[in-house]
Amino acid sequence: MSKNKEKGGKKSKLNNDKEETEIDFNGKNENGTWKSDSRWKPAFITAGDRKSTVLSNKGEDEEHDFGQKENILYSSPSDPAPEIFDDLDSSIFSSESDIISPAPSVSLSQTVYTKACMKLGLVPSTYFFKHLTDVALVMPHHGIGPRGAKAVAIALVPNQSIQKLDLSSNAIGSEGLAHILDMLSGNTSIKELNISGNELLSAGAKMLKEDLSSHRYLTSLDISANGFNEKDAEEIADLLIDNSTLRHLSVGHNTFSEGGGAAFGKALEENSSLQSLDLRWNHLRQTGAVSICWGLYSNNTLKSLNLSWNGFGMEGCHEMGKVLMRNRGLTELDLTANRIGLDAFRQLLRGIVRNRKLRTIRIGINPITTDGATAILRSVCASDSNLTEIDMTDVSVDNDFVSLLHEVQKQRQMKVTYGNLLRHDEIRRGNSNWVLDSDDPVAILFEYMKQKNLRLIDLLHNLDKDNSETLSRDELQLGLSNNDIPLSSRSLDILMKRLDTNCDGHITFEELAAKHKEYVRRAMRLRVQADESLSHYKSFDKLEQIREAVKLKIALSVTIRPNKAT
Repeated sequence: MSKNKEKGGKKSKLNNDKEETEIDFNGKNENGTWKSDSRWKPAFITAGDRKSTVLSNKGEDEEHDFGQKENILYSSPSDPAPEIFDDLDSSIFSSESDIISPAPSVSLSQTVYTKACMKLGLVPSTYFFKHLTDVALVMPHHGIGPRGAKAVAIALVPNQSIQKLDLSSNAIGSEGLAHILDMLSGNTSIKELNISGNELLSAGAKMLKEDLSSHRYLTSLDISANGFNEKDAEEIADLLIDNSTLRHLSVGHNTFSEGGGAAFGKALEENSSLQSLDLRWNHLRQTGAVSICWGLYSNNTLKSLNLSWNGFGMEGCHEMGKVLMRNRGLTELDLTANRIGLDAFRQLLRGIVRNRKLRTIRIGINPITTDGATAILRSVCASDSNLTEIDMTDVSVDNDFVSLLHEVQKQRQMKVTYGNLLRHDEIRRGNSNWVLDSDDPVAILFEYMKQKNLRLIDLLHNLDKDNSETLSRDELQLGLSNNDIPLSSRSLDILMKRLDTNCDGHITFEELAAKHKEYVRRAMRLRVQADESLSHYKSFDKLEQIREAVKLKIALSVTIRPNKAT
């Protein structure tokens, strides 16, 4: 060859024994059959450094320009010819080849596929042939291999009907991937591509970055379970940064590890088009999990994120809890099987209840216990959360949880999935009133005031039954009970001791005001410390649990009281 041809931004290096050929499908006879074209010569496919030497028959040494003639395989005559055709001679599209011309009911893609299989020495797939005219072509586990992938790719270049292509688990490898990617350079109809489970490995990751970074038509890509490692994650992450048309990306069941999590965190920070990301089972863990969360701080376009089976643990939940308080994009979050215990879950929970966009949370197969399951129901009921689905698969619950769930579902529509029901009636509270017992009853009192939108003076008058402008122990007990905030005797003793600073048995307005100011400062300090370090989170979490309990008591009383009246 005297020179290299530039195709789609890439230069092909052709072998001296091969030649580049022109594809012309415009020559039909009057009877509808295809004309024979003696100019057709076999060549071989090249894409960058990739080469396929199938059908390497020698031809005359002459050159043709792909851009000189219009080709009906392309949506635009100016598009370069896909390099996949460099391996095929004109007989594939000629009526004088040794395959009969297509019947009127047979599409061009079907004819091309049949002839390509003959040239490649393959037995055509009846399933593929039959579904070439469908909108979705789904053929996983058909064992087509690299050469079969080439025949498939050749047939799909002229195809304009298929929008979804599923070639998962077909052992095409990186060699077969090269053919599929070359086909995509000439096909504008395929929007969804699934090539998961094909052992693409590191070579495939590089090809995907090179060929799809600037691709304009693909909106959904599934490359899960392809043996990608930590370094390959950087290639996929770069693809995500450069590509602005992908809306859905699945890269689960690989081994990206912590370094991969850092790469995807950076990609999420820069990407503004992706709506769904599946990173399940990638060993992200610790710094990888934290990096993903950091990427979500500035990303408000991602709607669905699957991080299941990644070992998020305490670090990931702490950061995700903070992210959810700020992120306004996520509507679905999957943290199934992430080794999340009760303490880690409480860190996550503070973000869940403050997020107004989140609709679905999946937290199953985690050791959050029945206390965690109850905590999320209380928090959701007592907040402005818009959650409509909570999946706690394999999380065991008790009868108290089930009773609470029934009360919550009277107020709002919510789908809740949970595990086994624990039988321990001997420790149930039964139908008795739910009494609040806490080491911090001051927080209960002032949270009640906040939830009721009361001023300090209103709180005092609300509880002061004898109009003495002071509160005794009995007045506190009776007033809080009448307002569905009953305290245990122990908690009442603690409350009187902390509020009655002069120990005269009565609480004045001045004493109440001083303790309220002290409480507000303490709550603000605990929140700041919790955001800065995990070591301070436990104290803040206790305060949050108190707030949730008070909110829940007030919220449930609104629905329970009318039922009692009837």
